[in-house]
Amino acid sequence: MKNLLITISILFAATMLYAQEKNFIDQNYIEVTGRAEREVAPDEIYLNITIKEKDNKGNSSLEKQEREFLKRLAGMGVDIKADLQVQDMSTILQQYFLKKDAVLTSKSYTLKLHSADMMSKVFRELENLSIPDVSIEKTSLSNMDAVRVDVMKMAAQSAKETAAALAKSLGRSIGKAIFIQCYDNYPRVMMAGAAIRGMATMKMENDDSTIAPSLDFEKIKFEQSVFIRFSLE
Repeated sequence: MKNLLITISILFAATMLYAQEKNFIDQNYIEVTGRAEREVAPDEIYLNITIKEKDNKGNSSLEKQEREFLKRLAGMGVDIKADLQVQDMSTILQQYFLKKDAVLTSKSYTLKLHSADMMSKVFRELENLSIPDVSIEKTSLSNMDAVRVDVMKMAAQSAKETAAALAKSLGRSIGKAIFIQCYDNYPRVMMAGAAIRGMATMKMENDDSTIAPSLDFEKIKFEQSVFIRFSLE
């Protein structure tokens, strides 16, 4: 009896599934693909900055350089507490036998900036402070998920408009979406790269004043494709 009930249940489920599939196939529908893309400038730029000193060369101490470095950043409006981190919480000490009794002391930071313009200003200040050891760790976007969803909506809207136009040209109209499939293309984020040593500066003709170099980043490209079937009315 139990086996009979199981068999009946399986047959009933299979029948319902077939009926649903048949109803779907029997519907008049139109299927279209919608695509959308958007390019957005990164608003998170991560720099690796290392300050060094040689204690036998008469250079400024590491502490003095650090104070001036922090002062310059604060003066430019950088949120030091939120956007600056020491890579190693203890001072990084390394001994290099460059000359007798020469000791190189260094301290490394990760600085998060929010625009290429601000990065240009930071480069200029680092140049003025004789801090050339800088590299770009990565670039990113703070609202990446929100932008991706917006582009997905744009792709869906494009598909709907295409379907409506095609249906109208044949004297029909579209109804509800009965099938949706999304092809997600994740944006490419620039990672660890672009080492910048001894930042280049520019000088105006007949003028000794130094201006910040013009810097820009490749925009982050978002692409979305959706495949949708709409019922025809």
